[in-house]
This record gives sequence, C-alpha cells and structure tokens, in this order.
Amino acid sequence: MNRPVSLLLSGVLCIGAVVAAESPGRLSTVLDPQAAYEADDFASAASQWTAVAERYHEQGDPLAESRARARLAEARQAQGQYRQAVSELESALALVEHRSQPGWQAAILDLLGGARIALGERSKARESLDAGLALARQAGDVETEAAILNNIGNLYSDEHHYVDALELYRESLDMAGRVGLPVLTAQAAANSAAASLALQRFEQAKTYAESALESTRRLADSHEKAYLMIRVAQTQRKLAGVNPDQGTELLRAASTALNEAAQIASAASDRRAASWAYGYQGEIYAKAGRTDEALALMQRAIFNAQQINAAELLYRWEWRRGRLLAARGDITEAIPAYRRAVSILQTLRTGMAPKADPAVTALRQDAGALYLEFADLLLRAPETKDEANPDRTLLVEARETVELLKTTELEDYFQDDCIAAVRAKIRDVDETIEPGTAVLYPIVFQDRTEIILSLPSGLQRFVVPVSREVLVSTVNDYRNLLEDRITRRYLKPARQLYDWLIRPLEATLAGHDVHTLVLVPDATLRGVPLAALHDGKAFLIRKYAIATTPSLRLTDPRPIRRRDVQLLLSGLTVPVDGFPPLVYVDSELQAIHALYGGTTLEDEDFRKDRVEEELEKHSYTIVHFATHGQFSGRVRDSFVLTYDGRMNMDELEQFVGISWFRQDRPVELLTLSACETAAGDDTAALGLAGVAIKAGARSALASLWLINDEAGSELVTSFYRNLKDPTVSKARALQLAQLEMLDKRRYRHPGYWSPFLLIGNWL
Repeated sequence: MNRPVSLLLSGVLCIGAVVAAESPGRLSTVLDPQAAYEADDFASAASQWTAVAERYHEQGDPLAESRARARLAEARQAQGQYRQAVSELESALALVEHRSQPGWQAAILDLLGGARIALGERSKARESLDAGLALARQAGDVETEAAILNNIGNLYSDEHHYVDALELYRESLDMAGRVGLPVLTAQAAANSAAASLALQRFEQAKTYAESALESTRRLADSHEKAYLMIRVAQTQRKLAGVNPDQGTELLRAASTALNEAAQIASAASDRRAASWAYGYQGEIYAKAGRTDEALALMQRAIFNAQQINAAELLYRWEWRRGRLLAARGDITEAIPAYRRAVSILQTLRTGMAPKADPAVTALRQDAGALYLEFADLLLRAPETKDEANPDRTLLVEARETVELLKTTELEDYFQDDCIAAVRAKIRDVDETIEPGTAVLYPIVFQDRTEIILSLPSGLQRFVVPVSREVLVSTVNDYRNLLEDRITRRYLKPARQLYDWLIRPLEATLAGHDVHTLVLVPDATLRGVPLAALHDGKAFLIRKYAIATTPSLRLTDPRPIRRRDVQLLLSGLTVPVDGFPPLVYVDSELQAIHALYGGTTLEDEDFRKDRVEEELEKHSYTIVHFATHGQFSGRVRDSFVLTYDGRMNMDELEQFVGISWFRQDRPVELLTLSACETAAGDDTAALGLAGVAIKAGARSALASLWLINDEAGSELVTSFYRNLKDPTVSKARALQLAQLEMLDKRRYRHPGYWSPFLLIGNWL
C-alpha cells in the first residue's frame, strides 16, 4: 500500500494529533494541509506544510516549525519520498535539540526510525529508536514509549527476528491498552499477528488477527481504520494459504474485513484505500475460482486508482486483470491489460529513487514476474501482424518485453538505476546485424524453452520441450564438470544442451551461412560457456565464433576502432591480499605490449590512483587487467584486485567510465584475464555479464573461472595477436585463440579455453 505501513505502525497518528492541535490559527483559514493529506493529495499537503513551516520560521517559533516539518515528513513518506522525509525529520529534530522537549524529541526520533526502516538503514534506525526510547522514558511519555517499542518491533521484523519482535509488540500492546491508545492497540495486535504467522504459530496468529480486527472495528471510521483492516485481512489471507483446515473461514473473514474497509474508504473519499481493498478482495475471489466477480472487483480497484492517478496501484490491478482474462482463455483482452501494466510499471520504475528504497526493490521483483508472464502470453498467442507496420509482430514484442526484464535484473544487481539510461546511446541491434551473424535469444519458462533467432532477414522462433527445472539441472552439471579437467564427463550434458539449444537451428543457420553466434542468455545460461557444447563430433567453437551479451538494447553494435589503438596494461605477479602470484602475467603484458605498445602498470605501479590518473589523462582504446577478480552474488563483494587493495564495481565504473564522456569515445574493450564466478550462481554471473555495461566499455573479455595461469596468458595473448588483423572481429579473434588452445594436446580439455567469454560488442 502506498501509505507506508511503517507510518501507520510508528505512532505517527498520535504525533499528528499533537501537531494538528498546535497548528496556526490564522494560517488555518488559508492553508489546510491536513485536509489535503486526508484527501490523499499528498503533494498538496507537502506544499502546504512547507509553507506553514516557513511561516513559523519567519516568526521565530522553532517548536511549531519542528512540528510542521514532522507533518511535512509524513506527507513526503506517503509519496514514497523517504530520503526527503528523513531530511525533514532531521531538521525538525535540530530545531528542538537544545530545548527541554524530551517528549517531542522522542516522537521525532520514533518517526525518524520508522523512515529509516523503510529505507533499509537498519543500524541508523536502531540508533534513532534507542535514543527516542530513552528520551520517552525520561519524559515519562508512555504513549510515545509504546509507539517506539512497536516500531523497534518493526525493525526486528524487518530483520526477520520475529521472536524478539513479538515480545516488543506484546509489550507495546499491553502499554497501549493500559493508557488507552486504541489505534496503537490495534496496530500492535496486527503486528503481533503478522509476526506469529512468520513464526508459523498459526493459532496464535489467528487469535491476534481476530483481536486486531475487534480493536479496529471499535475505532471511529477513518483512513487509518481502513488501512488497518486491509492489513489484518492480508494476514488472514496468508494464514488461509498455510492452514487449509480453516482456509474457508479465514478467507471469509478477510473478505468481510476488506468489504468493510472499502466502505469506510469510499465514505471518506479515500480512493487509494478503496483501491487496495477492492483489489485484494478480487484476489480472494480469483483464488476461489469466481472469475467474473473477481474481474468486477479488479475493475473497481482500477477505477479508484485511476481517479487519483495511482500508478503503483494501476499496474498491479491491470496485471491481475490480465492474468484472470488469460486464465479463462480470453487472450485478446488479456494482452492489452498486460500491455498497460507493463507500460505503467516502466513509467514508475523510470521515475523512482532512491536506489535503496524498498518500494523500488518491490517494483523490480514485480517487474520480473510481470515481464516474463507477458512474454509467455505473447508467445502463446496466435501470431498476428500489424498491417500498418508488418515488422511489429507479437514475437518482436515478446523479445522486447524480456529485454525490459534483463535491464531490470542488471539494475537490481548493480543497484544502479542509471544503467537504463545507456539505452539512449545505443542503436537497434536488429538494424545492424551483419550477414553471417545470428543472435540467439533463449527464453526459459517453467514448462518449455523458447528460442528467438535474429537474422539479417528477420526473426524466427523455435520451441524446445524442456522445462526450466530440467534445463537448470543439466546446465549445472555441465558447468561443474567442465571445471574438472581430468575427466570427459562433461560430454553428456554438453551434447544434451547442444541438442536443445543448437540442433533445432542448424538448418536455418546453415541456410544463412552463419559464422558468428551472439547469445543473449537467460538467467539459467549466464554462467556457462556456449563454446564447449558438443554435437557428438566436435565442439561448437569449431563451427562458430561466439559472443554473449546481457541485453540487446544495452549493446553498442559498432565495430572497434582499428586506428590509433591505445592500451593500458595492468597486472599483478606478486601475492596480494591472500591471493597467489600470477607468474605468467609479466610475459603476458610484455607480449601484448610488443604487439600494440601502450602504458604498463605492474605490481606496485598497479594502484587504483594510478589507474584513475591514466584514464583521466589519456583516451585508451583497450584497458587490460591481468589480475585476480571475483564476481559475487552481491555486487559489493565483487572486485578486481590491485596492488593496494580491491577495486569494487563502482570504482571500476568511475575509472573506466571516464572516457565515455570524452568525445563519446568509450573504452572499446575491457579485459579481465584472471577473474572468476561461482558455479551455479546466476546472480554472480549476471555481474560478470554486465561488467562492460557497468564500466562503460563497449565489450569485455573475461573468464568464468580461474584457469591455469600459463594457459590463460597464452589464450589472451593469442586473442590480441588475432585482433591485429583488421578483417578479424573480436568474436573471431577469440574463436581463433580458443581453437589454437584446443589443438594443443595439453590444453585440449575445454576447462582450459571455454571459460573465456566475449561480452557485449562482438565486432
């Protein structure tokens, strides 16, 4: 729900009443921010509270200004602007810092803790709440103490420490009951129900939910009452899912509560609460198989969201409506509903910040499921063409939808909303696919795998009857066995994957004289090398040059500049930070320098400040790091090793990306010749796949796992030697290097040569 749960559970209502009581008499006839807030016009409420705060500032009344800024923070949070809310609360606190106002300071700290919980800043939230609790107890302010205990419980719940959270909720519930705080009593009971559910104490959760509803029903009708009923109903819905014996009873109770919430919200003209209530009730009817009634409720939810332009609700209910229509076979109506949901969600994601905002995280999670569902629906639908634009088929739209998913995944991994902005600089790859090149675009669904093949002549579709579960299992076997260089057991999964991913396309590829394959991998295929797939006679690399890219829309398809190639060569030969020496790095750097010249930073010269200095001063075409690197499932744990420490992904982006803004001449190639990712870690592989995009380079050459130091140096040196030929693409240069290794008896096993991937631009 857009009205943040943390606000409803933090005691802000009690604080808001104090602020309202203190609001300026002569201003209230002109400004009515509380009325705007109650009408869900949060932008207007924020604007008016800002004006009120400024008036009090002019009058030299810091306490009144502090209270106005606290209310302004409430409006900011209701808009999802958590950072701005924190800033206002910090200002409100500073205004009374040296005044004897421990109770009010405690109340602000409670609000500040709630806002920081919403931002995921748990340690700062705990500091605020602990300080507020001490002040509340010093002031003897039992009401604020109870609210803070409830909020600390929220913090523990956010950290999944539900036992501790439940104890705090119980204490808050007891205190709220003793001093007569009906709203907080209902809130603490609702929270206790949710915590009990998380602990799988189902009967206890049911009892608390019933108590919360009973307490809520005794409240006067209000926005808060409606939201509390919605919250408790959600807990009951979840209980029904894990408690089939009482499922019908619980769903009936939840539906009744949602119906009451909808009536209260409608009477108060609270369109947002009404939308949530109708939408959730529609989901209950959908689960019961009452599709027509569910659709009617979804339509009411959509209507209420439209009245207040609540995009965060609209995409959700359009999505659910589309899902219902698809389930009953009405594909013609389902596709436009999904299309609207995707369009709205894209608008939301484009405008949302900050990166740590939990609302952004939730949107990204929703985006993944929505995009994949829509692509599935499009591919299942009968293929039709728009006569006005015959190239825009459902097949193209399905691929474009998955492209949105891939961008979302990269943004989520790197916690960087700017990745999508790169798209403005990149041309449509379909328009630049050269003869002899094919783009392989697998989309893995639960029940099947679809492959969209892009050729200069257009798109073709292939359906492979292999489920996600079976494909993932085979891929993991393939990757693990490839790293075992003393056996040939990898051949069985290598042949199976060839039969699924390549054999259905063989005739088409041969008919178009394809020599280069570009893979846009699904999550299941990111961490595996396509080069070592086997047709029973030979490896795939014998037939095709191979490249990979995390997204077509984030790939710049222009060829490398061959004139005036400038190299920055960096590497470590000595042990650093517990990593072993790379004794062949020196010969690798010397061999590449002999081919191209350039600047070399080795061992103690290979420091982060020197790398930054060189990239600031010179426009390097190729940046080569011959050093240890690791890509983890968490971007903050991914790094490239330098002599003075670990260069993280943000630093790599900062240093290498400098050239992007120099006459639009980014680094053409970033080479990481000794990096590795964990087998089976799709998220870590995403980091490796996206490294070129993150760093602002057009392409990257990197390895999936650490191989023999001598073998790696030989392969990389051979790649650069092949790249000297202006007729040879980067993908072809890598193919020739891998074939050279394959033809050497000691390096015949694909564990030596297959982990090297060309990522991004392949020309």
